[in-house]
Amino acid sequence: DAQQLQAVVDNLVQQTGGLHVLVNAAGIAMFAGVEDTSLAQFRNIHAVNVEGVFLGCKAAIPAMRKSGSGSIINLSSTAGLRGVGKLTAYCSAKGAVRMLTKSVAVECAENGDNIRCNSLHPSYTDTPMVQGLIGLGSDPVVMRKRLEKVSPMNRLGEPREVSNAILFLASDQSSFITGAEIPVDGGTTAR
Repeated sequence: DAQQLQAVVDNLVQQTGGLHVLVNAAGIAMFAGVEDTSLAQFRNIHAVNVEGVFLGCKAAIPAMRKSGSGSIINLSSTAGLRGVGKLTAYCSAKGAVRMLTKSVAVECAENGDNIRCNSLHPSYTDTPMVQGLIGLGSDPVVMRKRLEKVSPMNRLGEPREVSNAILFLASDQSSFITGAEIPVDGGTTAR
């Protein structure tokens, strides 16, 4: 909801005096192939995963510009870097987040804004969304093992490992990093 997002940003700026960091982390998935995905389902996944990121960036950039600096961190997925069968809508949405991030990064840099924009690409991480995916299998133990084997490290990521990458990108330690896509994936995309 564009108006609600703008109201949140305006309220935050009023309460704190500025905005320097935005983490766009909303995401939904559906385990279905292209033939089994309705247009309504496809659009819903894109509305949350892509339009939500777009609206977050759109609302935050003017506030960050007024604050003098900003770091936007968009959560994509390794599924935004490589295809995964039966995750058609999710892969296409997370791929769109990847390119939206690069475009925002270039636009902000070319405008002379001191605003960076990067995307993180976690692999299967032990979150409620992944737990839901595990629950879809006929045997959750087998399904968890299958997801763990996606990574050469043979385990799911931990939420703390993703949040540490977010903290790095939010900090001044990453001041010359913009438009980057950073896998947090235990080596999944290295294969």
